[in-house]
Amino acid sequence: MRNKFLGLMGILFITLACGFGTRVTQTQPELETIVASTLTAFTSAPQEAEQLTPDGVVVNTTEVSFFIPNGIANDATSSMTTDVEYPYINPSFGDMPQHVKLTLNLYALTGTQFEPHIMIFRSAEYAQYGEGNADVMSAMQSLQYVDGQPLPENLSSDFSAQIHAVNFENGHGVRYLTQVFTNFLPVNNKELFYYYQGMTNDGQYYVQAILPINAPFLPADDNPNTPLPMDGIPFNTDDFSGYLNTVAQRLDSTDTFSYTPYLEYLDAMIQSTQVIGY
Repeated sequence: MRNKFLGLMGILFITLACGFGTRVTQTQPELETIVASTLTAFTSAPQEAEQLTPDGVVVNTTEVSFFIPNGIANDATSSMTTDVEYPYINPSFGDMPQHVKLTLNLYALTGTQFEPHIMIFRSAEYAQYGEGNADVMSAMQSLQYVDGQPLPENLSSDFSAQIHAVNFENGHGVRYLTQVFTNFLPVNNKELFYYYQGMTNDGQYYVQAILPINAPFLPADDNPNTPLPMDGIPFNTDDFSGYLNTVAQRLDSTDTFSYTPYLEYLDAMIQSTQVIGY
């Protein structure tokens, strides 16, 4: 059974792929031009102009190409794998369908729960793995998300913030910030991540991205005794749902350039993606 992204109780066992990979970086002026135009609006504030230049590196493989803006990572390593991936908590269904996994190297954050990576599955194969994935693929195929609307249940999480439609070069999708809970613990910078689900316009490929992200008001880890930043939100076990709602509202109102890495830059990386296939 396909598990929800958020569980308030229980033990989470996640098997992540390591595998052998190929590091790939190239310069591609056309794609850099696309990303430059995507990021033009980000440079309107003069005091941030130097930080917001769209310099970076283009990653090209036989399966996909995308642009990594400076401040996110140095490059990426590409591998083909059948390892069991998030959100599955154990390999009870056996190996996953063969898929592309792109791991970002020298990422802006270290010591996070998840490694930063992008995955590409054949939609038809993903739909047949486990229970409920056919409905997930159907929801992705018909997705026309408008900001402010609730997400389809198959694509949502029990805790999410900054929900936003993000299209890529030959596809569409949606991203949000979320965290996996194994107990009643604080939302924190070790475990918060940017989660993206997308599909190519022809319906052939399903794209996922898991990218750790930090917010300035969150504690460093899930220890309830970890000191909070001055503007942090006190952890409240007596009203856990209320606590989560308060944190989600603060995340929603936090400026996109106050996150590490910049939320706008993560979006720009996804927007620049061109899935070629395999």
